[in-house]
Amino acid sequence: MVQKFGGILNFLAKFFFAHVLFEKRSIDNIQDAESRGTVVYVMRSLSLFDYLYFNWAFRTHGLPLAMFANGIKTIILRGFFGYLTSLFRRPSEEPEEIVQALVSNDRAVFLFLEKPKARPDDNFEFSQKYLYRLVRTQRLQPEPIFVLPLLLVWEKRPDSKHPTILDDIFGTAQSPGFFRKGIYWFQTIWQSFVKFGQPVVQVSSGVNLQEFIREYPHAGSADASDMLREQLLEAIRREERVILGPTGETSGNVWREILARPELTKTIEALSKEEGVPQDKIVARARAQFEEIAAEPSLLMIKIFSSVLSFVWYRIYDGFEVDEVGMERVREVAKHSNIVLVPSHKSHIDYLVLSYIFYRYGMTAPLIAAGVNLSFWPMGHIFRWAGAFFIRRSFKGDPLYPVIFREYVIRMLEEGYPVEFFIEGTRSRTGKLIKPRYGMLDMVLRAFVSGRLDSVHIVPISVGYEKIIEEASYKDELLGGEKEKESLGGLLRAPRFLTSKYGRLYVEFNEPIDIGTYLDKYEVDRINPDESAFNELTVRLAHRIIYDINEVSTVTPTALTATILLNNTAKGIDRERFLRETGFLVHFLTQPNRTVRMSRTISDALDAKRPMIEALEAQRAEGTEDAGKSSSTLASNGTDVESAIGQTIADLMDWALQLFAENKQVKVDKSGDIENYSVPEDARLQLSYYRNNIVHHFVPEALLGAAVASFRAESMPLSELMRETLFLSKMFKFEWIYEEAAEFENVFMRTLRYFQCAGWLTLDEDSQVVTISTPTPTELEFFRRLVLTFLEAYKIVFSLFAKPTDKALDKKEIVDAALKQGRADYAKGEVLFMESLSKPTYENAIRLLEDWKILERLSDDSKKKESYRVSEAWKGESTTNSSSGSRSSSTDHFVLLILKSSMRRFCEALSLTTFDSPSSRSLMAFFSK
Repeated sequence: MVQKFGGILNFLAKFFFAHVLFEKRSIDNIQDAESRGTVVYVMRSLSLFDYLYFNWAFRTHGLPLAMFANGIKTIILRGFFGYLTSLFRRPSEEPEEIVQALVSNDRAVFLFLEKPKARPDDNFEFSQKYLYRLVRTQRLQPEPIFVLPLLLVWEKRPDSKHPTILDDIFGTAQSPGFFRKGIYWFQTIWQSFVKFGQPVVQVSSGVNLQEFIREYPHAGSADASDMLREQLLEAIRREERVILGPTGETSGNVWREILARPELTKTIEALSKEEGVPQDKIVARARAQFEEIAAEPSLLMIKIFSSVLSFVWYRIYDGFEVDEVGMERVREVAKHSNIVLVPSHKSHIDYLVLSYIFYRYGMTAPLIAAGVNLSFWPMGHIFRWAGAFFIRRSFKGDPLYPVIFREYVIRMLEEGYPVEFFIEGTRSRTGKLIKPRYGMLDMVLRAFVSGRLDSVHIVPISVGYEKIIEEASYKDELLGGEKEKESLGGLLRAPRFLTSKYGRLYVEFNEPIDIGTYLDKYEVDRINPDESAFNELTVRLAHRIIYDINEVSTVTPTALTATILLNNTAKGIDRERFLRETGFLVHFLTQPNRTVRMSRTISDALDAKRPMIEALEAQRAEGTEDAGKSSSTLASNGTDVESAIGQTIADLMDWALQLFAENKQVKVDKSGDIENYSVPEDARLQLSYYRNNIVHHFVPEALLGAAVASFRAESMPLSELMRETLFLSKMFKFEWIYEEAAEFENVFMRTLRYFQCAGWLTLDEDSQVVTISTPTPTELEFFRRLVLTFLEAYKIVFSLFAKPTDKALDKKEIVDAALKQGRADYAKGEVLFMESLSKPTYENAIRLLEDWKILERLSDDSKKKESYRVSEAWKGESTTNSSSGSRSSSTDHFVLLILKSSMRRFCEALSLTTFDSPSSRSLMAFFSK
């Protein structure tokens, strides 16, 4: 390789090469190999263009330059005198001997394995002698040789399964000849300029020849070099699989393959007999449903989306924060396994984010399961070209549709496409994740256990936003408004948001879940699983995915701001307390035993002040040891850890306050040197969305804080406190996902010990009595207030059934009645928080009452409505059998008594003031029965 480019050549190199994506991770791989041994670069197909690029890139990044490359001559690059010198200098050794000498002297070399359009035998002769020499050299020296496969993709188009005459003449997409390579080279320049994408460099982790030879001790150098060749080609193929994806088939070919599958042919035959119609008519119906479902991915459309979205993203967002370490884990898994991406679903933008991120980071854009409501003309066609396939809201009433959909999804996974679906089923209108749905996950699991997929990894992903574009529509829906139907008109109104700013966008990846390992963990047979155990595992895994998404959701300045502002019952909060509470939350979330992910801006600010913060923590620890207990940090006025952290990220919090203030969601009042922040009543629902983005991080502490407050006493028996906390945990089972396989008692005691270490309460080990510290710590009230809005919402729904009735109500009527009651109670001051008026929370409360068998569902197939009435067991009319004295089979009477006792206590302790209203008194009477 040329050590130094001339002025003109250097200019041209920058012009042609600067737009190539050469990630730091790939550079680090080469530097790591160089530090441990000798580097040998390997590419599959001979290309002077590629070699020139790497000459420029290695020199630019300070990487070892190759002193030899088979099939490459760079005489023309060495200038006139260099050319003359080369004419009179002829090597006295064979090329393979030169390679051996260079590597023995720790000099890098560059090897191509194949020539474009060459026969396999010619390719073997072209490169195998060099690999043989590498193996022999490694046997003779103690220093390791690292063989690094390189992949440079100029055009992200896989080779066709059916080569054409043009492919024979000019080479294929990934093994192009000189002319086709030149076209790609010039094409990528203007495509990079308009953000259509960019060429990608991928460096594999490579082969340590020393370990490779040790792994095959009995193989001769010839056999070892043959195996090395296969391993290098396989590594390149795997990298291509990740970047290029499958070759793809036309939708017509996919349909013919699906139609021939036994599952579909059996269904068609059965329906033909059942309906008494010819099979051709069933096939025609099946083809129409297939066309309703199928995606038609187009590289051109993905490029157009990349260009348009690059403009949109950087117009409305201040930037992306992508978990690159997690992205790399996904890349590694995708080399040898099917991947199923399961992101959170909070905005319509979610459909676009991962496709954009994957394409920009040099990976295959996924196929996305989208609601059939998005298939409207003309956007439906555009979405299909961008990789969307469409799914109905319900599969009921048509036995044909679920078979076609399942076979299509499995066929795409078999082909090698990443598949993306939203396990929540719909967008969250509250900001916290919705309980999972199991249909798509069940399909994937059954495809694996049936042996149709060899390996599957599920990737939980959090897609988070500083602010979302659907704020106004979500607020209307929370208050009972109908969801606006998607249409072209709705999209054409979107340009108005191009003038707004929505902060930053965050993409975080949790560890991919290996389906095979997960089945083994719970001892479910991979080949022939028990149906009950399989269904139980599907539910467990679905909840695990939601929990994993929550675990990596980013804590942002806007989420912290909304949490602090909404968590204060006063009309406003002054700046000093606002920053102290900010510090309190951040300090809590960044404790060593927690794995919460803070936004990069917050993490960077904290890292800059880490020595000061650690010094203050050490001072507090010494003071705590001397004093015997901690004081309330929120009530303190001195300079301490919380204040220091608050001041450290004050600029970020000011930015979040300004972002809300510009949208009239926060009011900033200044009186002299004092600055106060308040939230207008009509903006509380919108801010609650951002608080709910992170409230799951505080659930154990919030439930314990609420349980402590429910006793209204300075001390309480540990067993009763545990029982009340357990009750709350069960009551909110449809609001949050709890840690997988975690025993409640362990989580409870862990949280209690944390409260005790903080000095907020004490546990007498002998008497098993918990005592609240004096004065009452404000932190306990702070945590308790995090769940008050949910308690208020549940109380509103429960109050509708305070008077036993036989009247049946459908779900919509119950929700509408709850919203009406909530508005009335809010106007009278009986409901304290506007955000307690929430349609999704009311629906969860109804679901809970049905789960507890307080309400029983009535079937009404004609109207297809969910209707309910209060169960007889709950009304107390059939709790025991008069003849035998046995308990009711539907509901345990003792459990009912505990439920009623606990609910009464929490309703009494719910508000900051005492309930004293007709609805509250009737509710108390109901729970006291």
